[in-house]
Amino acid sequence: MAEQLKLVAVGGLGLMLSPAAKHLTGDDSPARFVRVHDRGTRDERRDRVREAWRQHGAERVSTFGDLVGDGRIDGAVICAGKNGDDLQILRELVPLMHERGVRNGFILHLSTVSTNFAEAAEAFCRDHGLDYGNYPLTGGPAGAEAATMLILASGDRDLYGRLEPMLQKLGKPRYFGERVTAGAEVKLIGHYMVFNGLMGIASGAALHAACFGHELGDPAQVDFFEFLNAGAGGTRQWEVALSKGIRDHVWDQGFMLQHAVVDAIYAAKLGMDRGLAGYALLSMLMTALGFAFLLNTYPGQPLATHAIVREMIGANRQALDDFVHSRLNAADVAGTLQQCVEALPEAIRRTVLLDIQRSDFG
Repeated sequence: MAEQLKLVAVGGLGLMLSPAAKHLTGDDSPARFVRVHDRGTRDERRDRVREAWRQHGAERVSTFGDLVGDGRIDGAVICAGKNGDDLQILRELVPLMHERGVRNGFILHLSTVSTNFAEAAEAFCRDHGLDYGNYPLTGGPAGAEAATMLILASGDRDLYGRLEPMLQKLGKPRYFGERVTAGAEVKLIGHYMVFNGLMGIASGAALHAACFGHELGDPAQVDFFEFLNAGAGGTRQWEVALSKGIRDHVWDQGFMLQHAVVDAIYAAKLGMDRGLAGYALLSMLMTALGFAFLLNTYPGQPLATHAIVREMIGANRQALDDFVHSRLNAADVAGTLQQCVEALPEAIRRTVLLDIQRSDFG
């Protein structure tokens, strides 16, 4: 039997990593989790996840010291937050793994972070004798549950080879080459497709309501877009996002705004860094500003990205325009990107950390 990896998890109670508790259970599994970090937040979903980890055989611990234990582990899997969140995790966890003698160890980082974060994190881990791979996930919680999510891998080829049997149990991995940033780049390329598709279908729904006199969510809209979305202008964002609101009146499930807005900012920064025309970036910047408007207008209210359609035709449409236009400057993409960050509520703004460097890790 091939090596069975002994792992610990940070973010194991989250929607994307928690299904690993069932996918990797069994004596013939290529990996098992021995410990999972648990901050103690209580709710029905997390309690179900805790039971799944118990059945998997993983101990729940509340500190990173207990997570690393005596160092007899192969690696740590992190699926937590954005740059600002995961910087703090790596700052504490990586030195602990080094000090406690983790040998031939690795950090498998599944979060969506910026490309410069991946570069800096790889250097930080290398300085502490650990391999590092950033393999972002795409496919949402449903894909994680069904083990159909895409796993966007890059970096050290030997590390990928070591992890591939486990990854195939969790989803559909693909290796994009030895640059540690390639996986993050692929994830952010996907966001150009996702967010532009979302804005297209949302704008179409708002215009349909205006032209045909329907309220958003009228059954006639469902019928209309089930028909028209099958044409040449179709986008999966009708199926996976907007239809939840229009058909089912569900606006608080899907790609949640607090995560999506940061990803949009990272995507715009990548496009700017790689020299894309401002024309290609403006829609991403406007999307980020639209999401920021929602976060500021409905503080504390959980909303998914497709809720933007309600602001396009509702009472807040002028306020949305004013919010975006006061911050958008087509002649100054870098300045507009900074405006996107500054427009965020403080708690989310702290997670962005666009210009992260190796020195930020300590």
